[in-house]
Amino acid sequence: MQQARVAALLLLTLRGTPTIYYGDEIGMQDVPIPFSEVQDPQGLNMPDKNLSRDPARTPMQWNASTYAGFSSEKPWLRLSSTYRRLNVESEKDNPFSMLTLYKRLIDLRQKELSFTAGDYIPVYSDQQILAYKRTHENAPAFLIVLNLTHRPAYFKPEHDAFKGTIVLSTLPEEEGQEVDSYFALSGDQGIIIRLH
Repeated sequence: MQQARVAALLLLTLRGTPTIYYGDEIGMQDVPIPFSEVQDPQGLNMPDKNLSRDPARTPMQWNASTYAGFSSEKPWLRLSSTYRRLNVESEKDNPFSMLTLYKRLIDLRQKELSFTAGDYIPVYSDQQILAYKRTHENAPAFLIVLNLTHRPAYFKPEHDAFKGTIVLSTLPEEEGQEVDSYFALSGDQGIIIRLH
């Protein structure tokens, strides 16, 4: 799930129009569909190739009621066994949920000109870390640092000293912290720093 959080942070801080597939915003995952229940013609026509698109097409999980609030009748595909705890209703007021992270990222993106119309400036990348700035004239600049691995990573760019405040993190407990040119990231962590 942490990887999905880092992916959301990447998606909503890059240039361009972000596209979110339904269910991503609550952390829905593909559901294994037994062959006897496959609906997708591609999966039916090539049964031994595991090409069915049905696992990604299961009903949206709105709440913990029967059929996840998607329908009062049995839907065309089965639901994930996690729908009672992983749904919109259970996540909407949870400050640590995936849905809350998406809402906060979208809100930040809409409020800050650096994200909607600003420049993308590469800062650093290696086998673990991807870092870039989003800047716009007369608007705050932001540094985005993503650890794309499960291991801790250490960010220390060679030629770019900076100071700032973490305004959004995949680990919300770290928000509000001041950081400078050298800091550590947990595995699968991403942060957005408003630069001073």
